[in-house]
Parts: sequence; C-alpha cells; structure tokens
Amino acid sequence: MNKPTKPFIILTIIFISFNLRAPITSVGSIINLIKGEFNLTSGMAGFITTLPLIAFAVFSPFVSKISSKFGYGLTMLGGLIFIILGELIRSYTNFFGLFAGTALIGMGIATGNVLIPSIIKLRFSKNVGVITSIYTTSMSVFAAIASGVSVPLAIGLKLGWENALAVWTLLTVITVFIWIPQLKESKITTNSQPIMKNTKGTSIWKSPLAWWVTLFMGTQSLVFYCLVAWLPSIITSRGMSAEFAGMMTLLFQLVGLPATLIMPIIADKFDDQRIITTISSLIYLVGMILLLVSNSTVLIIVSLILIGIGMGGSISLAITFISLRSPNARKAAELSGMSQSAGYLIAAVGPFFIGFIFDRTASFTIPIVILILFIIMLIYFGLKVSKNAFVAE
Repeated sequence: MNKPTKPFIILTIIFISFNLRAPITSVGSIINLIKGEFNLTSGMAGFITTLPLIAFAVFSPFVSKISSKFGYGLTMLGGLIFIILGELIRSYTNFFGLFAGTALIGMGIATGNVLIPSIIKLRFSKNVGVITSIYTTSMSVFAAIASGVSVPLAIGLKLGWENALAVWTLLTVITVFIWIPQLKESKITTNSQPIMKNTKGTSIWKSPLAWWVTLFMGTQSLVFYCLVAWLPSIITSRGMSAEFAGMMTLLFQLVGLPATLIMPIIADKFDDQRIITTISSLIYLVGMILLLVSNSTVLIIVSLILIGIGMGGSISLAITFISLRSPNARKAAELSGMSQSAGYLIAAVGPFFIGFIFDRTASFTIPIVILILFIIMLIYFGLKVSKNAFVAE
C-alpha cells in the first residue's frame, strides 16, 4: 500500500469531521416528531442529546489507550463502525433502541473527537492552526446542514424522522472507505514515533492548565448542545413556525463558520490568545442576552447571528487549545481525552436540565438566563486557558 500523502490525510480528516456533529445536530429540529412517536417528556427528549455527551465522557479516556495499542487508523475505523450501527439502531428499532443507538453514536464520535487533535499535532505540528481550522469548519458545516435539512427531509419529503436521521449513515459508510488507506500508515507512524506511546510522565489530570482547558471545553459544549437541542423549541415558543425554527437553527450555525475558520489560524499566530478569546465570548454573551428579550423575527435573527459568531469562535478555540497547550502528540491525545471526558460530563447536564426546567415552568426564560451565566463563566475560563503555557510532560 502506498504511503498516503498529506493532502489525502487532510481529506480523511475532513470526512471524519463531517460525522462528528451531524448525527447529533440532526435531532433538534425534529425532536417534537420523536417526542410524539414515543410519548416522551421534554426531559426525556433532552436526554437524547445528553446521552451522546455522557458517552463522550465515559469513553474518551480509553480512546488514547486503545489507539496506543492498535494504532489510530484501526481505532478510528472502529469508531466509524459504531456510528453506523448506532444510526441504524436509533432509527429502525424501538424505544430502547432510540437510546441504545444514540449511545453507540456517542462512543463512535468520541473516538474521532479525541484522535483528530492528536493526529493534527503529530502530522501537522507546524500548521496546527490551519489544519484545525479546516477540521472545525468542516465539522461545523455539516452540523449546520444536518440541523437545517432534518425538517425538509422528515416533513417536506415525507420521509419520517427515522429516515431523516438514518440518511447520515451513507456519509459514514463513504468515510469508512476513504479512511481505509490510513490503517497501515497509522500503525507505522505509531510504532515509529515515541511521542505516541504510553510513556511515564506527569499525569495530565494533575495539571491545572489541563483543567482550565477542560472547563473551557465543557462550558462551551454545554451551551452549544443546549442550543442544538432546544433552540427550535425556544423559537417556536415565541409563536414562530417549525419551519422558521429549523431555518434559524441552520442560520446560527452557518454564521459561525467564518469565526470557526479564522479563530484557529489567528490563535496559532500568537503566544497569548486572551484578547481574541474574550472578544469571541463577549459577542456570544450579547447575542444570548438579546435572545432573552427577543419577541420579533428581526430581533431573533440578530441575536442568532451574534450567538453563531460567538459559538463558532468558542468551539474552534476549545479544540485549538488542545494542540496549542500540548508539548507533543502524546500529551495532545491525553489532554484531548481528559478535556472531552470531564468536559463533556459537564456538558451532558445541560440539555436534560433545560428540558427539566421547561417541564416545570413552561417557559424558556430561566433556561436562557442559566446559559447567560455559563457564558460569563466561559469568559473567565478563556482568560485562564489563553495564557502562553504547556501542560507538563
């Protein structure tokens, strides 16, 4: 087998990224259809988005260890297979399969979440910002597309929610075939690069800087997944149609793409990222405050544009910090596993908690105020993680 070229490796990273958000973001716009099918409460519906985050938290710490033993190529292949199985089980079984399939999807996505930053650090150490930008932007593009097309597929084309969600299985199958050439190369790379082996060193869990990275990752993830799960419902609660809510969910993710694209490149050019991190989070904060008081189409659109910009910047910065704060690929894998384990455990509380509060108040006012408080916390964590430093080897 010929050695894959760097452009081909970039292509595989792009296709992997396509699968790391779409299976989750596709649910939010049609959650009411799923609620009606299985007679779910809002809290149970929120748990559909929460469950993948729990899977991220539980499975992420094991990914770097599995990768050290089998190579990142085979480990990633296993993750993709988990996504395929999960998508099929979620759509075509029963009530229990809805949640079991969602958990499998979460385990598969966790594999990609952990491995991609370490692969970028290993294969593109001099271009971390550019490659991370390509990765996060590609991921965000398909996250947005999945949010926007679920309603047209399920209702417009009358495919039903099952087929509207299962359609993403085709993309994952294509990704498997594109990834296959990496199987041999990743084993060679892992065996020939000491930085990818499990060598003794300072535990990543004892690093204060690693905890700041984790808190930043967890907080921005909590806000993002709460919006993915409940933004359509928030908008329809203001008297808007389901179709408009689906379009707005697509909008807030699309307008974040420029920030997602630019932020890692800018961050990589500076040793200290406090200014750009703070600006991004403040835009996020202003947008969320505006959403709290929005009661017209124009105000909702403006608020979501600001939220989208802040969201795009915070997601890409969270992933970029994994590479920027790591001295080598091994530590990047460890930091990626930690930040996406403890971080997503924090995030997992969000969607379910928002649904729980709505069930008891019949209003999204308190949930939005809570999200505003989390964005204020995000600003503080961003100041801590943006200082020029590395986690200890």
